[in-house]
Formats: sequence, structure tokens, C-alpha cells
Amino acid sequence: MINVNWEKIKPYEKKSFAVPVTVILFAVLIASFVVSAFVPLLFKPLKFLTGLFLVLTVAFKIHIESRMLQLYMLLGIADISFMCAALIPVSKGLTVFFFVVSLIAFLLGLVLTVISEVTMKKETAYDFPEAKRDNLFAEKSVMLFAPHEDDEINLYGGVIEQYVKNGSEVKIVFLTNGDYYGLGGLRLREALNASKKYNIPAENVIFLGYSDSLKNENTLHIYNAENGELVKSRLGRGETYGIKSKAPYSQRSFTRDNIVCDIKNIITENKPDILFCCDYDSHPDHRALSLFFEEALGKILKENDEYRPCVYKGFAYSTAWDGKNDYYAPNIISTALKNPSSFMEEMKPFEWDKRVRFPVAREYLSRVMRNSSSYIAMAEYSSQTSTDHANGILNGDKVFWKRRTDSLLYSAEVASSSGNASALGSFKLAESGDITGDREPYENAWIAEDGDEMRAVAFKLKKAEKISSVVIYENPDEDSHIVNAVLQIGSVRYNTGELKPNGAPTVFEFPPVTSDYIAVKVTAFTGKCSLLKVEAFEKPESAKTEFIKLENQNGDFCYDYIVSKSGREDFFVYSYPSAENAQFEVLCDNEGVSALCENGKISVNCPLGEAAVITVRLKDNPEIYDCITVRNPDERERYVLSAKQRYEQRLPSFEMLWDYYRGLIRRLAVYLK
Repeated sequence: MINVNWEKIKPYEKKSFAVPVTVILFAVLIASFVVSAFVPLLFKPLKFLTGLFLVLTVAFKIHIESRMLQLYMLLGIADISFMCAALIPVSKGLTVFFFVVSLIAFLLGLVLTVISEVTMKKETAYDFPEAKRDNLFAEKSVMLFAPHEDDEINLYGGVIEQYVKNGSEVKIVFLTNGDYYGLGGLRLREALNASKKYNIPAENVIFLGYSDSLKNENTLHIYNAENGELVKSRLGRGETYGIKSKAPYSQRSFTRDNIVCDIKNIITENKPDILFCCDYDSHPDHRALSLFFEEALGKILKENDEYRPCVYKGFAYSTAWDGKNDYYAPNIISTALKNPSSFMEEMKPFEWDKRVRFPVAREYLSRVMRNSSSYIAMAEYSSQTSTDHANGILNGDKVFWKRRTDSLLYSAEVASSSGNASALGSFKLAESGDITGDREPYENAWIAEDGDEMRAVAFKLKKAEKISSVVIYENPDEDSHIVNAVLQIGSVRYNTGELKPNGAPTVFEFPPVTSDYIAVKVTAFTGKCSLLKVEAFEKPESAKTEFIKLENQNGDFCYDYIVSKSGREDFFVYSYPSAENAQFEVLCDNEGVSALCENGKISVNCPLGEAAVITVRLKDNPEIYDCITVRNPDERERYVLSAKQRYEQRLPSFEMLWDYYRGLIRRLAVYLK
């Protein structure tokens, strides 16, 4: 795949350029056939076959990330080849020579594709005994929210498989039909086909049916429109819609309050145990879904004290679609940011080292992409050229940030010495008056007015509650930092000291205090005196380990692990939640391989040609464990695996070619709408 600089080629992808250029190239192609009817040259059929084989050879061998550039190239080659065949007299010997060369080149490309088809998948799937994680993935009700069709793979691929195969009920909810270019029906059908690859029935795929990139007459995204304002799509639609085989969740007009209502209703009707949603991504529709989701869920949490689901938020762009291209490696690499940072640039309160790292399913793992379950599902989204991004999407873990839903402040009355503190106790973490711009999404923060000497906020609960933990987020604005505050719960007071920077949650845990009153009084600060969020909990967040996963010294999750040629490798245990003082038991099923655990480090010695299953268990809870295979293959096997990774995309299979050119045709169809 030839990568492109999208900023530079965008003008050549636009309809205003693509349509006339494509028409001209097709016209020249037709003209070459018309001209050939009036020019009496020898061996014209042979010359045209030469041109055809040349085009097919390039089509097999050269693939450009931009489908339109690929089309221009193929049509240009066809134009030149067929026009030359129609106009230029060439001797019999040269005609035969060019024909034979083009035929050999085509056959060579065909043979290499057949070889790739037959051999590439063999012995590349990861082979290891997958640990049972019933407590994490089994018998759960799971709802995954996605802004567009294909984002469910970007966000949740590798984890979807875990829930489905462990017997959980998985439902996918799409906010929009992804129809900005008029391909809504196609994308819905693609989504249903992709869900089949995950063994998710069509009835568990829910289309809310709203249009993509909705903006009102003032160019504000529908999220920022007035509640009852009707917003029409770029193509003039104003009501939710689906396809013949799948109606939308409800028949509604395009208004922001209808979106909130639909999300609220669908959660209330199903009451899933676990909710996944994107967070404040770089795309406005992703931002809208994140904020709509938190607004709707916030209403539910306020109205229903009994329903407290587990919520995970993630990012489709920086950790997937625009992720680091690092798929091809001897051992799969875990998700990493292109620009390493201690926090997420899109949502600063999310600290990178506080992310939850889910282990991915066995069927998701392969040393070549085409074996991966999520790559196979991705191929259904050829209209979005999804597989072009697989190198960044497919990783050895899926990362999320957990949002607690059991704060006691959702229904509390809020008062402040100055400024607007009404959003401080709500579930919604972010807010923006214009989600299409570069404004930071912290406009819901409380800011004390200049001259306010008290600088305090207070929460009055409906009734006295037992409180043992309070979490305070300062405003992530770089001009705001809290150096100290007084936290008061009833009659008990604590000095907070300096809060974490960038709006990261600062957690305070203390002996339980029963009270209906909580206050925060800022006593020292720099810049603006401002807070983003305050949460209060009956219990501290659970420290009970839910799962463990072996990782190498680079922090990459390990599954079917090829050790260094020396055979010696050190592994460590990732645990969620973090268990710093946990004790582990290590088992090895091969006497020829040693595995020793000391101070949390597992040292393995796997001689050349040997392989073993390493099992690590929590000593105080053996049901929490992990299994990996370690092996030390010979040079030949290492070379074969390396060669397959090196050449997978240079020698695409027929299924990869089908995916690529189906995407080209669908891309072209965009301009016919």
C-alpha cells in the first residue's frame, strides 16, 4: 500500500475535481477504441491484449491508499496503452515481444496472488490456551455505542469477540447512518454484515437513524442547536430512517432533544450491565455522541437510584483509526499514542497510566492481518476503506477509561459563593458551545468570580449518606491550578493539598462520615479559581483484582510469545485494578523451560526449539490467572513469519483485492449521488 499525504491530495479527491477528470479519462479510453476502427494497423487485437495485461498487472501489484488516485492511475495507463495500440505502428516482432512480456508480468502477479492466498494464513494465528475470564466477559448485558458504522470495530474490536464467545448479550447502537455522501443505506448493510462476522444477530444491531454531520443554518452541529430546532442533513433529510430489512429505533425528526431521548430510552429499556461509548474524539459526531450519551445517562442516574452500570469511554481516532502503525512485529504490540503523553490531549482528565487495558480475544490475534477476526469484519466496510487503517487499529489490547456511576451528588442541590456551579455534581464531564471547533470542552467548569473571598461550593444531599471517598477535578485549563482547598463533609474537614494537574481526578479516601452536606472551599490557587467536577461515593473504588495479564518489559501484552534468540525473557503482571503487593504462583508445562517469579518479575529461559505454556495465578485467588505460550523457534520459522509480515500487503490475496477494488467502486459511487 502506497501511503499518501491526505492534506495534499484532498483537492484531487473532491467531486469537483474527480468527476471531470474521471469523465475525461473514460472519454479518452472510448476514443481509443473508436479511432482503432478507422486505423488499419496490424495485430491490433494483440496490442490491445498487451494493454489489458499491463493494466491488470498494475491493478494486482500497485495499491494507493487513495482510491481515486488508484483510479486515475489505472485509467491513465489504459488510455496510454490503448491509444498507442490504436495509433502507433509497431513491427510484428516488437508486438509479439511486448505481448509476451505483459502476459508474463500478468501471470506472475496472478501466481504470486494465488501463492499468497494459499500460504499466507498458514501457521500465523496465535496459538495459546486462553484464560477463562468469566467474571469479566461472561453472562453480561453489554451495549456498545458507535457514532458511525465501522466505529464499533475501531473502538471495540477484540473486545466484542470476548463478550460474544463468553455468552454475553451484545448490542451495538449506531447514532448516525454515516450518510454525509449519500451512502447511508450501504453503510447500514455493511454494519449488518460486519455484525454477522462477530456472531451478533441483526436484532441486536440498533440504528438510531440520524444523519451524519448534522448542522443548522448557523453551521452549529445539532448538539449545539436549540432543543426543539429541526436540523436537516446535507441531502435534505429531516427524519430518522433505516433500510428495508432494518427500521430505525424510532421515527423522529432531527432535533437534539430527540437524540437524547432515544439514547435515554434505549438504555432504560435494556438496562445493560456494561456501557461502552466513545469520548471527545477529533470528529464532531464522535464528540456529539460522547456528550449526548453522558447527558442521557446523567438523567437516568438522577432519576433511578438503583441503576448503576459500569461505563467505559474510549477514543476511535488517536488509539485506533489514526493510531500508530505498528501491527507487524514478531509479537503484537499494545496500543500506544503516536505522540506519547501522560494524559489524553482530547480529554485531559483521562490519565494514560489510568487506562483500563482489556486483553483481546484469541481469534483476533494473528501475525498477518487477514487472519484477524476484526480485520475480517473490517473488510465489510469497504466503502470506508477501513482495512487501510488496520495497521493502527489492531493491537494487543483495547484501552478505555472507566467512569464511575455511583456518585451521591447527581441529585444534590448545588450552591456556590459566586459563578455557576450547577454542573459540578452531574455525571457529564465535558461541555462545549461549539463542538466543531478547537475549543476545549470544559465550559461546564465552575469559575469563582474575581473578588469572591469565599471561593466555595456546597452540595446538599436529599438525605444523609455514608461517605468515604470524594473525587475532585480541577479545571484542565492551563491557567487554572488549585494549590489547596478545604474539603468539608458534615463537621469533618480535610486539607486537600495540591490537586492533580490537567483536570485529572484527585481522590480522597477517609473513614466513613454520615452527612447530607459536602463543601469545597479553595484557599490557595494560581490563575483562575476553577473546578470541573466533584464526586462523592459511599465506598472507595474497589481494589479487588478483576483480571491479570502477562506483559513484556516494554509493557506489551503477551499471548503466543516468540522470545529473543537467547531464550531469556522477563515478564511482568498487569493487573486491573492495580495490585502492587499481589503474590503470584507460576506454572510451566515443559521441564525444558524454566519460569521463576521473584518480586513480581517472571524470568523465563526457553532454549532454542522449545515451547511451553506459562500460567500465572494470584495466590489468594487462583481463579484470576493468565496463560501464554512462549517459544523459541529456529531461524527458518522466524524468517518465514517475518517474510509473511513483510509481504502480506505487497502480495495481496483475492479477498484483499476484492476488498480494495470494491472500496474503489463504492468510493466512485459517492460521486454519482
